Amino acid sequence: MAPAYVQGPIDVPLVEETIANRLATVVAKYPDRVAVLSSKGKLTYSQIDLQSDAIAISLRDSGLRPSDRVAICIGNLAEYVVLIHACAKLGAVVVPMSTAYTEVQLVSAINHITASCLVLSTDISLPYKSPKSAHELFGGIIPKENRRNKVPSVKQLLVIDNSPSRCYRGAFPDALWFDDVLNEKSGQKFQPQTKLTPSDIINIQFTSGTTSSPKAACLTHKGLLNNAIITGNRLNLTELDVLCCVPPIYHAFALSLGVLSTMAFGCTLLLPSESFNPKAVVDSIIDHQATVIYGVPTMFLAELEEAAQRGLGSSSFSSLRTGLIAGSIVPPVLRAKLKERMNLSGLLNMYGMTELSPSVSTTCFDDDVEKHHNTVGTVLPHTEIRIVSRDDCHQTLRKGERGELLIGGYLLMKGYWEDEKRTLEALVMETGAHRGGLCPSQGPKTWLRTGDEAVIRSDGRLQITGRIKDIIIRGGENIYPSEIENLLLQHDLINGVAVVGLPDDRYGEIIAAFIIPHENALVSQHHDTSAFDLRTGSNPLPCVDSRATGTILTGEDIRCMVRSTLGKSSAPKYIFWTSKIPLTATGKTEKYKLREIGEIELRKRAEDPAVGQQAVRS
Repeated sequence: MAPAYVQGPIDVPLVEETIANRLATVVAKYPDRVAVLSSKGKLTYSQIDLQSDAIAISLRDSGLRPSDRVAICIGNLAEYVVLIHACAKLGAVVVPMSTAYTEVQLVSAINHITASCLVLSTDISLPYKSPKSAHELFGGIIPKENRRNKVPSVKQLLVIDNSPSRCYRGAFPDALWFDDVLNEKSGQKFQPQTKLTPSDIINIQFTSGTTSSPKAACLTHKGLLNNAIITGNRLNLTELDVLCCVPPIYHAFALSLGVLSTMAFGCTLLLPSESFNPKAVVDSIIDHQATVIYGVPTMFLAELEEAAQRGLGSSSFSSLRTGLIAGSIVPPVLRAKLKERMNLSGLLNMYGMTELSPSVSTTCFDDDVEKHHNTVGTVLPHTEIRIVSRDDCHQTLRKGERGELLIGGYLLMKGYWEDEKRTLEALVMETGAHRGGLCPSQGPKTWLRTGDEAVIRSDGRLQITGRIKDIIIRGGENIYPSEIENLLLQHDLINGVAVVGLPDDRYGEIIAAFIIPHENALVSQHHDTSAFDLRTGSNPLPCVDSRATGTILTGEDIRCMVRSTLGKSSAPKYIFWTSKIPLTATGKTEKYKLREIGEIELRKRAEDPAVGQQAVRS
């Protein structure tokens, strides 16, 4: 079998320009085309250009210079797009902040990257929650006298008024107001004072916690812009497309492949709501005839549920032709439902990481069902992938063998902000001697260690088998949670599942499955001492004993299903029935939280076996 190494096509050269250069080209070509559609209206490319000029001038006048960091904590507003382009023109670095941050987290993140400017909206929206006042959430850093103490690097506060009614401006003293800047600087043309280059850092993305051991990836104009163009080409984007961008712009997925891809091709970016709202997504697709949609599996599941509740079939989504689904392994059953109910036969799997600008590979339109179900497709142009031993990142494996995935190419981050130690751990420098003749280029080559376990198949397609840290080692045998999860999601009575490993004295680790039953399912706990009910809120899951009939789901049902397909060693020892699974703001399962919950419940069981039959709060 050949070495586990693949290089994407290199026949079309990379673009050597800044984001501001590309915007100027698009504005000249499509000045009146709608660039952004949101619930508050629309902006043309000409308006984006004018408004970003005004904001860039104002930021420069307030003392910001190229390479200064601008922290942005707002939802998916049209103003976000303007801000990104204003920073790109000025040479300032966009640092998106999660709208789910607490004040402590926001302060820590700002101080880590020593931001010179902070951008807030008057209201902050989160999925499935009512908006909250930014002053209520972050009041400790808004007043001038306190801001100097908590975030001493911040020279300027820029505020966007997104409240339903005009907010009290006195709550934001010493602030610039976005609309005032547009009025005052209207018609003024920004003149760059410093020559910017494609290799300059334009974006810093936090990839881990902000209050303890933060990692902030530094991304360049060249990496982000080329990734946006290359991925857009894989989707066959044109100026006629309307791209429904559901993930938050503070994530690299939406910033690069949403904001920058639509700009690069002159098409329309559709922002359904400030934070994820499945009703708004469905309405936006229908009202604006969206042709492309992005999301992670949990978002698509919520959209399917919304459509089903409203009795909408595939004809309601006839405008959709393609999209990207990413963020976690995609269950085949979900792909089948999206094809049947949302007209998404052209939906492509995408694999990427924030540190990679972010897209590495996608499936293709002409891939068959097996490739869509089991792979993340082929590597994108100007990108290299290889699989190495989990114990030795210099030892390249053979195609078909599982190991750690390494990525090389233009898309790599420059490093983690002010963290040389972890940058050196993540970015591996190799010489020709290390590569063993694999790579055609001369001289040293840098690879990013992804921490993902993967396989390069004999057909060259990439298959992600899981996070290395999530692999369960049961008695020396590797168990892959994604295989169990994908199998169980095929059960008609299961709406969601996450599988983790819990400590065990005999095997080292044993398998635990957290399962969200279908709303019509009856969960039986009868004589199952390895099943736990984690009830939340006022609507606990309905339970029955083993004598009931109907749509009954038992722990033994789960184990039998896994044993019959994946073998006895993969069957979960512990079942946790739950009404929700903890997710990050971008829809990824927080498995470390599930492990914590599982360990707590096992300790309770050890102390008092009767606890296992009682309902507890998750």
